Amino acid sequence: FRTRLSRRRDTKAMSPPDADTSAGLSEVDLERSLKASGVGDKAASSYAVPIVDLSNPDETAVSDALWDAATTVGFFTVVGHGIEQESIDAQFGASREFFAQDLAVKEAASPFEAALNSGFEHMKQVRPSTGLPDVKESLQVTARADAMSGRWPPKPAGFEARTRAFMEK
Repeated sequence: FRTRLSRRRDTKAMSPPDADTSAGLSEVDLERSLKASGVGDKAASSYAVPIVDLSNPDETAVSDALWDAATTVGFFTVVGHGIEQESIDAQFGASREFFAQDLAVKEAASPFEAALNSGFEHMKQVRPSTGLPDVKESLQVTARADAMSGRWPPKPAGFEARTRAFMEK
């Protein structure tokens, strides 16, 4: 699906229905237009999160659904991926355990490296559309070789092995 998505990166396909794309939009302008359109806010507040079923044999339909959800609402739920619920629950449990730790512990355990886009971040990502930091914390786990060197948190126990196995599914 990656190839198809990258080919579809034109401003017309990425813009809300009422956006003016005649001059083309930069990614920042696009994000600002999506924010201004309120489409994502409406979907979130009405609980209308798009659901994309990866088990659909029509790859074009799946690709189109992913693209549409990502470029209009800004988020989606994926089903039909073949990952057993037990694995998903275990990964969420490990995540909860990591984020329950004190801020200083998380920052020391997994220092963020912007050049590698990996490690722990606390309210540091700045949204281009607002110029303000996102009010969230995240653990950026990057699959690129060596990007996580020195950034795998030691707690919860087995987090690295569990996460690597999950990423392979």
